[in-house]
Amino acid sequence: MCLEDAGFCEKGEIGPFFDAVDTTYKGSFPINTDGGQLSGGQPVGGAGGFRHVIEAVRQVMGRAEARQVAQRNLCMVNG
Repeated sequence: MCLEDAGFCEKGEIGPFFDAVDTTYKGSFPINTDGGQLSGGQPVGGAGGFRHVIEAVRQVMGRAEARQVAQRNLCMVNG
């Protein structure tokens, strides 16, 4: 729903969007490039949402190492 609300696809079209778009970090529309919350867990102290910002900054700065996306001039963080 967040991608729909942000205007990346029409309301109710998220299913077909995910079927048609490669959302891996090497794909055309990378999402959760660090594996997301399931991969990273919840940091001590309750700052779990901020880890998304840290990953976005790493991507934009070109410091995401093996998971670096090709186009890094724009990113979106939601949480």
